[in-house]
Amino acid sequence: MNHLPAATLLGQNVRRLCEMQGMSLDVLAERLGWPSQKVADLVASSLDIALDDVDKLSAALGVAPHELFDEVTIAKNQTQQLRYG
Repeated sequence: MNHLPAATLLGQNVRRLCEMQGMSLDVLAERLGWPSQKVADLVASSLDIALDDVDKLSAALGVAPHELFDEVTIAKNQTQQLRYG
């Protein structure tokens, strides 16, 4: 099985979760207290972050930390949104 690198999964999931929630990357940066460029680098998969930052991201996006690295995070979240609105 071919797996994406963790940085790629993280960047893709953060971008998609923001889009699903109607949240801009700038708003996410504000919630995190990060510069907008740091979030841009994250979604571009060109940023190494600490585990503490993963915890902050998951809290800001309302998901469990492991979901930021799950290849099916988006499909699961979309299904849950359809069920529960």
